[in-house]
Amino acid sequence: MTVAAQERIMVLSDPHVLPQSLLDTSSLAFHEMMDSQRKMIDMSEPAFIALVDTALAYHPDLVLIPGDLTKDSEKASHALVVAQLNRLQQAGIPTLLIPGNHDIGGNAYAYLGDQKTPVENLSDAEWETTYSMVYQHVIAKDAQSHSYVAEPLNHVTVLGIDGAHDNAGTGSLSAQTLQWILAQADSARAKGNMMITMSHWQILEHIDQQGTLESSCRFKEADAIRDSLMHHGVHLILTGHFHVNGITTYHGQQQTDSLVEITTGSPITFPCPYRWLTLSEDRHAIGVQTEFISLLDTVDNMYVYSREWMREHATNMIPQMTIRAWKKAENHMDMLDLLMDEDTKAELLGCIPESDSAKIDLVQRHMGSTIVDLYLLHSEANEPEHPESDSLAQALYTGMENMFDEITANTSPYFRFFAVPLLKNFGLGMAEGPVQSLVEDVTQRSTYADRTDDLNGLFFINDGYQAIETVSSEATPHKFIRNGQLIIERGKTKYNVLGQQVNE
Repeated sequence: MTVAAQERIMVLSDPHVLPQSLLDTSSLAFHEMMDSQRKMIDMSEPAFIALVDTALAYHPDLVLIPGDLTKDSEKASHALVVAQLNRLQQAGIPTLLIPGNHDIGGNAYAYLGDQKTPVENLSDAEWETTYSMVYQHVIAKDAQSHSYVAEPLNHVTVLGIDGAHDNAGTGSLSAQTLQWILAQADSARAKGNMMITMSHWQILEHIDQQGTLESSCRFKEADAIRDSLMHHGVHLILTGHFHVNGITTYHGQQQTDSLVEITTGSPITFPCPYRWLTLSEDRHAIGVQTEFISLLDTVDNMYVYSREWMREHATNMIPQMTIRAWKKAENHMDMLDLLMDEDTKAELLGCIPESDSAKIDLVQRHMGSTIVDLYLLHSEANEPEHPESDSLAQALYTGMENMFDEITANTSPYFRFFAVPLLKNFGLGMAEGPVQSLVEDVTQRSTYADRTDDLNGLFFINDGYQAIETVSSEATPHKFIRNGQLIIERGKTKYNVLGQQVNE
């Protein structure tokens, strides 16, 4: 069964545009900024323009952007984004978007000399007038936020959920806004429309215990939001924020309801993705295909370039992750009261490095390169298809054991005999859930163990809009060029980049 390509939607997320006019690539301020994070900010303008050019070439029926349009809410960045979106508007391609945590009221700077220079940023009050080309399509808007409803295609309702609050890292919804969203979902459901919900923050976990790795990736009270949306007929949500491609399916406790979340990575973070959605004519199915920016004027192989960039800069993420993991472990130390006496526990606590820098150094030496490789693997998506996934997990566990051996080397013989095995089991037990979920690309491993293809797939919605059934993809699709066109072959069926079936 194939999805009739009657309407096509292009999805891009987290472009983090910063104009070239605010950058001097030879300046100290620029290099300090680039060294401090994982995004290829210097390529944000050409990458965004390349995506707009792609949309103009293939002319989708709709473009959706789930937030983080700019680096840090610079007005100049928003002006560049608006100018490019006006090109789409003039070509008859509507665009819908919502703000992310980098789009309103941020700390905006130019990087033109030895010191970064503050520049004017976009205020909350200016958002809707700046993006008037979006809000002209709105048929209903929440009074408490920038959330809205639009019907850009026949029998399709887009619910744009705004969870941004003054550049806060974690998204949240007020009770009033959530109730408004649910009322709009009821209205769309009564019309029999396909509902596509879009938010910057994730609602589902794409890795078990995802908060261990990144606590701000999901909405606050995400589980309650998830259940409420499902109860009101929402079964598909598009998100961004995490800069990693992921598709996951959540099934309700009774296995009678489900929600699919499609998270799209950033075009300036390896491997530089964007997505095509194809909607069936009857609005009961949606196809997903993932593509990647392959080259820019200054880079002839974006896959290789962005992967090496990520390898060099992913280490910048380790200190923050290390401190979060240590604090999480320390918050569970009271569990050890059940396993050991006060003297043994005191000796255990004495093994832990006191300073954050010592903890970071310890993790870097024993696990740093493995953590980077795991992040690259996760960024590639569909982790089990890569032969190194299992060995990387084992390398991480070995690194953790070696780290425990180092910090307990000078303890008493009794402690090493009794407490060290407990310490290893405690640490490895905390890591095993999220790590195995990542390398197996499986969520809810302890229940029904969902694995959804992160890059390509078909999703079917039944007549009552009660569930989405995922159709597992076949083996990794074969890609080849024929008559200058990229062809994707899945089984015996061939598709073009837009998801249209190609006849022999």
